[in-house]
Amino acid sequence: MFKEIKRKITLFNTLILVIFMFMFIFLLGFLVNWSLNLSGEMYLTNLAKEIIQNNGQTLSQPISSGDSVHEKFGYQFIMWDSSDIVKTMKVDDRNLIMKGYELAINKADKPRFDLLLSENIEYRVYTMPFSNNSNDYILQVFQQVSTERSIITYVISFLFLIGLGSIAVLVPISYFLAGKSLQPIKDTFEDQKKFIANASHELRTPLTVIQTNVEVLKLKEEEQIKDNMKWLNNIASEGETMAKLISELLLLAQAENQQLLIDKEVFDLSSMCQQMVDLMTELANEKGIELSDNISPGIQYRGDEERLKQAVRILVDNAIKYTPEGGKVQLCLIPGKRHLVIDVKDTGIGLTEEEKAKVFSRFYRVDDARNRETGGVGLGLNIADYIVKKHNGKIKIESIPNKGSTFSIVLPKSNQKQDSKK
Repeated sequence: MFKEIKRKITLFNTLILVIFMFMFIFLLGFLVNWSLNLSGEMYLTNLAKEIIQNNGQTLSQPISSGDSVHEKFGYQFIMWDSSDIVKTMKVDDRNLIMKGYELAINKADKPRFDLLLSENIEYRVYTMPFSNNSNDYILQVFQQVSTERSIITYVISFLFLIGLGSIAVLVPISYFLAGKSLQPIKDTFEDQKKFIANASHELRTPLTVIQTNVEVLKLKEEEQIKDNMKWLNNIASEGETMAKLISELLLLAQAENQQLLIDKEVFDLSSMCQQMVDLMTELANEKGIELSDNISPGIQYRGDEERLKQAVRILVDNAIKYTPEGGKVQLCLIPGKRHLVIDVKDTGIGLTEEEKAKVFSRFYRVDDARNRETGGVGLGLNIADYIVKKHNGKIKIESIPNKGSTFSIVLPKSNQKQDSKK
């Protein structure tokens, strides 16, 4: 699909380039033709005045028009009297006499320019009626314009060659750039496909479990509910898993569409961290894990308390999940010189460098079997990362496999309220 789009973009760009090239060549050709025609007419006008001043005699010196192009083309002239008889002339092409005569008998009453063809050579003709000593005359000055036409043809041909060469060079460049510009869209599209596939898989698994347990219950319709609590608990558990997954998917969808609002207000960050420790202590105790804290008191911070609490809960919950029985988890809040740092340290299974690089990806799970048992679907860290970034912070990871990890939420201290207790 993207190859077809890339091909269409290249064709579109090429079409635009060709249209632009034709317009440019047409405009430039028109300007060159207009310029040569105008300068040619001015040259003939000045030349006619010089000939009249010279009493119809050939000029011994070229006129000082500054038009070196038309001076090189040369000129011819015929001066007719009122009886249409040649008074004087300088003509190399004898056919011009007859052509000039046809123009002269029209008795032009004002100066005019014409184009005529003689012996396959095109001429520009300036016809100028004038009077001298009560006698009327008509002066015709001729200059061939075939060289002008050749210049214009040469310029247009040269521009066409440059245009064709440019197209030959720019088409592959356009194809390459189209691929580059489409790459982010392609990556996003692939991510969406993977996201939908993973979400469908994660939703199908608990749904299958629920359907299976419902089928079992149908077979036990004669039994009492208290005798089938196992199947009901399974349904409830998988229902909670589905609800959590849908909630996280909705949150990610809102984040993707920039619709997730971050309501920043000043709150007690120290108190929030302490509440998190109190909230998670029971869960840690159930797993035989020691949860402790090292929280600097009285730190007031401007941010979205609920979202930051969600991010910290995700990190603490993960630390408890990946720490074996008898291990330790500690939540620390430490003010630095430029940042506030919330550390979640554990003595769990740790992460390899490869796992650290992937751990914030959606649906990535370090220990798939463990997550399946605890209901994790691999979205938590992606959500936490998004929340922290919306507070202009970042999550850093230090980890050693089989020894433990430290996930650090690094927040800018600029959002700390100035009258916070030290």
